[in-house]
Amino acid sequence: MSLSSFISFTASLFLAASVAAMGLSPMTATLKVSNGQLYDYIVIGEHPKATEGFDNAYDIISPGNLNADMGEPYISVVAPHPEWKPAREMRNDIRSPAAKMMWEVSIRSSLPVGIPLWIELDPDQSRMPRGTRLTIEDQKRHIVLDGHKCSIPAPGPGKTEKLLLIVEQQ
Repeated sequence: MSLSSFISFTASLFLAASVAAMGLSPMTATLKVSNGQLYDYIVIGEHPKATEGFDNAYDIISPGNLNADMGEPYISVVAPHPEWKPAREMRNDIRSPAAKMMWEVSIRSSLPVGIPLWIELDPDQSRMPRGTRLTIEDQKRHIVLDGHKCSIPAPGPGKTEKLLLIVEQQ
């Protein structure tokens, strides 16, 4: 084993032990935003080997939206990161574990302003440790996602709705 491999391995063990000592667990939350059969999703999460920056092993760049490109109705959900290069919009945004972590999420849609967009946690695609709370906030709302759908109005064509997703591990 080379010295750099040994240092990397030791750092990984230290980080994993530190996260475990804090009582924090890796987690993923898959959020689906929909209206009828039209939907998009985003995955946020925490992993001991992830960082706050772009991690090729954990973060996934949004491929764009084929429906939007073809002029069809669409919903688009991304985590914007204008500071990351070349990635700017993420489909998956995984970070290092923390007791409280926040993600900014942008929602765009071709649907008329005010049409309900339903936001829900996909339990089959999510791994949330017991006692974890997921909250959605914007200037008007503070919603705890506890297994139920919540609704926000579509921002309208050409507009973006920005939400803050907050994960708190107890």
